[in-house]
Amino acid sequence: MRSIRMAMVILWLTLTLTVAFGSSVLKNRVQVLERRLAAINTNIQKDIEGIHVLKAEWSHFNTPERLRTLAQNQLSLESAKPEQIINYSALQFNYEDSQNVNRNALKHKNLTTLVKAVKK
Repeated sequence: MRSIRMAMVILWLTLTLTVAFGSSVLKNRVQVLERRLAAINTNIQKDIEGIHVLKAEWSHFNTPERLRTLAQNQLSLESAKPEQIINYSALQFNYEDSQNVNRNALKHKNLTTLVKAVKK
């Protein structure tokens, strides 16, 4: 009887120690994961703030007035003159060259189709 009681005490003590050790390990793991989560959330917040700054810079740098001024200063473009504008019918058009281009485009299309079929 005494040995059964002693075995039960040892069993309960072992079970209690196992649960306490498991709880301690689990607690430490949760703390590590919470620190990682906090670091990730901090990085996300910094990235969001960076995106806001980039959007503000993008809006500033792409204002039409600023782009117009830069284009005038850097590119020195002038307005098109009427004599520079021609009608499409005034262009020379070689029909044979067009057929060669169409044939080459068809060959290219067939090759890309073949490549896509091979990839599948």
